[in-house]
Amino acid sequence: MDNRTIMKSASFILIVFVVLVAIGTLKTSGPSDATVESAKQPAVTTTTEPPPEGIAVVHIDNGVFRPANLSLNLEEEWIVRWINDDDVEYLLQDTEDEFEVTLGPNDEFEFDYSTLEPGIHRYRAFIGFNRIPGSVDTRPEQ
Repeated sequence: MDNRTIMKSASFILIVFVVLVAIGTLKTSGPSDATVESAKQPAVTTTTEPPPEGIAVVHIDNGVFRPANLSLNLEEEWIVRWINDDDVEYLLQDTEDEFEVTLGPNDEFEFDYSTLEPGIHRYRAFIGFNRIPGSVDTRPEQ
């Protein structure tokens, strides 16, 4: 073999090597498809539809009420619906002993505040020994 043939063969092998390294680098650089898929945010379905007339909604989310302190105009809203958006169970209880209910994940409970005298009505939820406070104010606007 002459030097020219050896140079051509070496150049060809070098080019093939560089191409294979480049392809390998492109294929292995960055996160894997599984990593990308697991990092995607879950699809969230929200509704823009308001609750039915007369109902105000309180969500239990991440160990808190949202909203924690609710003001109701009894001429517009008189029922409160609690929705447990957490994956744990809560004991929901009115401090005036009007209701006591266990809400599992995705459970809902409604109470009609038009049956009570206007005022500030306190309630709480328990998860283990933790107490989460909330209130519903049904006093007329001053």
